[in-house]
Amino acid sequence: MTSNGDDDPKAPGTPLAEALAWFARLRDSETGAAEREAFAAWRAAKPENAEAYVRVEKLWNSPALSEALARFPAAVPPVVARSRRRTSHRWAVAASVLLLAGWILAATGLIDRWRADYSTVAGEQRRIALADGSTVVLNTDSALALDFNNDRRSVRLLSGEAYFEVRPASARPFIVSTGNATVRVVGTRFAVRAGETTSVVVDSGIVACGNEKGASVKVTAGQRVSISKETVTPPETIDPGRAFAWLNKRLIFKDQSLAYVLNEIDRYHPGVIVIASGRLAKIRVTGNYKLDDTAAVVRALADIAGARVTTVSPYLTVVR
Repeated sequence: MTSNGDDDPKAPGTPLAEALAWFARLRDSETGAAEREAFAAWRAAKPENAEAYVRVEKLWNSPALSEALARFPAAVPPVVARSRRRTSHRWAVAASVLLLAGWILAATGLIDRWRADYSTVAGEQRRIALADGSTVVLNTDSALALDFNNDRRSVRLLSGEAYFEVRPASARPFIVSTGNATVRVVGTRFAVRAGETTSVVVDSGIVACGNEKGASVKVTAGQRVSISKETVTPPETIDPGRAFAWLNKRLIFKDQSLAYVLNEIDRYHPGVIVIASGRLAKIRVTGNYKLDDTAAVVRALADIAGARVTTVSPYLTVVR
């Protein structure tokens, strides 16, 4: 999912800003039938409105937002007196929408891009030459910050995925960090994907991976590990052709659910892809797909699954 100036959640009058306002109003138990009819009319008035509201609902229901909200129990004050119930409820609704607006900024990648030295949008890949002679291929919708000096080679993958070709320098280890993992190498090739868990896949050489708890493991060529704040999985053998296919602007899947495949395609697609059927979500898919036309890939997958594709707008695609 991407964002542009027209989708700035802070800009008054944009579909996303209006969707946030409607979302807050509809969460109020005192919202009446007339207001709900007005919402239905607003949503039906323009495809952009329906798209914006889907985005808000999708973000609100995301596990990552639930985790973020759980960290702020004080954001919803207790109702200690009947006379204060209405005020407290409306305060809680307003607080929840403010949190949601902040989350949208994070989910659309705006915060990461502000902090990054290099970034990409959905569907873009970028090759970066570093000062030490190493190179980075930054994958779709990703952000990278550098911390380089005469004694230190360090980068922070703020979001997304990157492939590193590290020039050997035994006196200066190359360190990649994410929100929950640290990867340390001297000279090798490997890919890191940030998220709720960090995935590390090694193309050549040996990589040392660890988390905040001190758990660590060494990963060799043809292996992958997943790292969270609590655990580091044992290395598993992978198919390098599939794992690194994105470097050739392709995605290769073998016996994966359609939901998983569409979620991966969505990373490269300039919008939101929604699968509206639990039955379709479970269909298994195998294939080798080019990433230069993600809309065509979605149509091809829908044909395989016997589904229909509805393009609500250039930024919202529904598979059902």
